[in-house]
Amino acid sequence: MKVFTRTKRLIPSIAALSLAITLSACSSGGSSSSSTTTTVPSASKSLLQKGLAAQKAGNYPQARSYYQQAIAADPTNAGNISAIAYYDMGVIDQRNGNRAGALANYNKALALYPNFQPALYNTAILNTATNPTRALELYNRLIVLNPKYANALFNSGLLAYQMGNTTLGVQRIKAAIAIDPALAKRVPASVNLNQ
Repeated sequence: MKVFTRTKRLIPSIAALSLAITLSACSSGGSSSSSTTTTVPSASKSLLQKGLAAQKAGNYPQARSYYQQAIAADPTNAGNISAIAYYDMGVIDQRNGNRAGALANYNKALALYPNFQPALYNTAILNTATNPTRALELYNRLIVLNPKYANALFNSGLLAYQMGNTTLGVQRIKAAIAIDPALAKRVPASVNLNQ
């Protein structure tokens, strides 16, 4: 089965986006109905920040060590520190071509934080060529969580089209382009959007 060109843009380290970690307990997909903010252990937060700095500097072994220490310092996943650390180790693995390691780390992150959109997205990318059905399931989850996620709509549209559901494929590709017109340049010539 030929895999269409898709948006391969890896979601970068999430720690950069969450240095001021104040994620609430209910944001992790738990059953809590309160919006009480979880106290993040300062040691684990500091280790996560050090890991990010090492990762940005290209020192992946040191970054991984800091991320592992952050996980050990945060056994309860307060503020999703452990989920973020696993995710960032997955990014390192994916950038280094270690697909199995990346998937293992993303799955650990998702076990702790089931609706962690960057982990879902990168896992979908890794599954596109080898397990397109699984990739489409992950993109569908992302679209439920964020109906305006242009890259998820685009990639799922290409997969649906490729798998024979051209109506859904065209619908999603058009929706993605409406959100992000630059995606129009990535539509393969073999995809007919005039359906």
